[in-house]
Amino acid sequence: MSQVDDAVSAWERIVRWFTANTPAHADALNPPATEEQIAWAESKMGVSLPAELRQLLMVNNGSTAKHRSLTGNAFYDARGGGDYSPFPSDYVFCDVELMCSLYTGNRAASISMQEPGSRYEYWKEGWIPVFRKKEVHAGLFLDMSVGQVPASLYEYEEESFPELAFRSLADYLSTVADALDGIRRFTVMGRQAPHLPTVREGLICW
Repeated sequence: MSQVDDAVSAWERIVRWFTANTPAHADALNPPATEEQIAWAESKMGVSLPAELRQLLMVNNGSTAKHRSLTGNAFYDARGGGDYSPFPSDYVFCDVELMCSLYTGNRAASISMQEPGSRYEYWKEGWIPVFRKKEVHAGLFLDMSVGQVPASLYEYEEESFPELAFRSLADYLSTVADALDGIRRFTVMGRQAPHLPTVREGLICW
């Protein structure tokens, strides 16, 4: 199978699990993105999205948690405003518009710091944000800057260098899907304590 097929297959496993176990999360997935929406974002960003991400967006254009949260527990309301993320580390799957906004904003900040080409560059050309925490400079980006296929997925947060998290988007989604199915515990390149998710009040707890 290709990286595109692997990513979509893993995503379909995740959606099936949501549908069967946490329907509120399945209901929170956005409708597919259109070719026009993706072309608009690519034009604004000045980069092409990798094929696996493009195909994923054309299945579900990101997600919103539809204002479901675990009552009285702020940790499980990490997105704020009653929203809840079903992904590990409270990450939100970005839609096309949010990807574009984050990318162009981060690139503008990097350029304003006069850092392009520096080892310490804030946001390199070709770093495509895919998952992020709400209102926090932290998440996962695909590194298109080196031309590697498939692009690796890096974890980033404020005041630290990005670290390799997964070898590809398909690798990340397969790891999530396997954890949901109870096949293997979720880890980030072996650095984080492995764990399996549980369901509480109809929502995922990682």
